[in-house]
Parts: sequence; structure tokens; C-alpha cells
Amino acid sequence: MLPYLIALDVDGTLLDSRGTLRPRVRDAVRAAVAAGHHVVLATGRRWVATRPFARDLGLRAPCIVHNGAVAVDPLTDQPVWKQPLPTEFVRQAILKARELGVSLFVHDLEHPHGDRMLYEPGARLPRASWFFEAGRLTQEVPDLLAWLHVGAVRILVRDRYEGAEAFHHWIKVQWGDAVRVLTGPDLEPDIYAVEVSDAPVCKGWALERLAAHLAIPVERVVAMGDWDNDIEMLQFAGLGVAMANGSPAARAAARRVTVSNDEDGVAVVLEELLGGVGGGVGGGAEVGR
Repeated sequence: MLPYLIALDVDGTLLDSRGTLRPRVRDAVRAAVAAGHHVVLATGRRWVATRPFARDLGLRAPCIVHNGAVAVDPLTDQPVWKQPLPTEFVRQAILKARELGVSLFVHDLEHPHGDRMLYEPGARLPRASWFFEAGRLTQEVPDLLAWLHVGAVRILVRDRYEGAEAFHHWIKVQWGDAVRVLTGPDLEPDIYAVEVSDAPVCKGWALERLAAHLAIPVERVVAMGDWDNDIEMLQFAGLGVAMANGSPAARAAARRVTVSNDEDGVAVVLEELLGGVGGGVGGGAEVGR
């Protein structure tokens, strides 16, 4: 029998509300890997912030990071793919960010995993510890336009709502569907984020690409997530499972809703999967697509 391809979002799904990998979840994931299933992480995080979990869990299949723009083989630490943004978009975005006075960060394509963040002097730096712990993966440069040649897998604008929304509006008017945009509140209070990737990039696109790479049919693909950026992969998977703590849109996109991340929801699903419950993977209530 073919193995399953099991894609797990990280924050709000694999990890509990405190950002902790709970023992039951860790054991269930390791058991799934030991049983021969392809378990991967599918996250908006950078690889530098994803790698520790992949190694702790003993994952062997490529993981999806940067919301799908990059995939990395955890065994070799080498990229499987990197999907760049159009260079002309990046150029115009830098100029528009300067005009609006908002802070723009470039995840550069030249870095093996797209993890390095470039920014100009005066940028509103995140206060989160992960930003500074990344060390050499954050770099202030005098002029981002001088770095266009390295390419970009993703850009991030973060500012007060008015500035972030003005930048988002510019993208909608000038670029439409030519790029993929995610917006929402930043982890820092009163700060909003606008993330931009190439047009096709999302977790669903990446999971479909990975399934083809591993020769896994869609009916053997399981995806678990909790937020709006998980919707496309929940819809693509043969079985999309949302967490009880998930957003309304994510729960509506899933075929099943399991218990929350604080109740070991991922483990509930995986334990049923490993127990051979045919077609009935997942716990909790069912919802329509």
C-alpha cells in the first residue's frame, strides 16, 4: 500500500498555543515517519525557524517553507525548489515602500533557503526574538535596489495599518493577480504585515507539487492546518483537517475538524491514521468544504 503524504502546518497546528511541541504530538509524528509515511511541515516560517522541528521529528521528506515559495530536503539541507518573485515587481515595490515610508524586507533568492532578510536603514525591525536570533540571516544594506540581482522569494512590508494598507492597495491596483498577497496583523501590537510571493505560490500549490515529486496520488494526501494561509492545501488534499482553534475560513475549507492544538489534535488524527481507520482519518466534527 502506498504511504500517505501528511502535511502539517506549524504554528497553531503542530505546536500548541504556547509554541510548544507536545509529547503526544511528537510521538505520533515520529511513529508516522517510522511507519513509512511522508510527513512534511508546511509553514510560512523560514527554514531557519523550521529546521529544529524537522530534525526533532526525524522528518525525511522535503518541507514547505515561506508559504510554499521554498521547499527544503531536511536530510541534505538543500533546496528542492525556490520560486522567485518577478524582478520588476521587487524593484517597484522598493520604490513604493520608500514613497510611503513603510518598512520593506526582502527574503533574497541567493541565500540557499531564501532565509536572509535584507532591509534598508530606518526599517521598523521586528521585536520578536526570532528576528535577532537569526543573526547573519538579517542584513541592513544601504540600497535594496543595488541587491536586485540576487532575486527575491518573498517580500514583507510591516507598518501601521494605514501604511500597510496603502502598500496593499498599490499592489492590487498595479499588479492584480500577478503576485500572491497575504495580509494581517503582525505579532507585534498595532503593526500590520503584507507578505508577497510569486503568483502561484501558496501551500496548496506547493503540496500539489510535492505530491507529484513523491508520486503520491491526491487521495493519499492528508493536510492539517488552522489558518487562512492553509486553505488551499486543505482543499487540495484528499483529506483536509482543520484544527478546532482554526479560523472560520480554514474550518469551512476542511473535510474534518479535529480537536485543538492544545488537545493534541495532530496526534488524534495520526493515531487514527496509523491505526488503519480507512477513510475516517481525523477527530471531532465534520464540516463541509
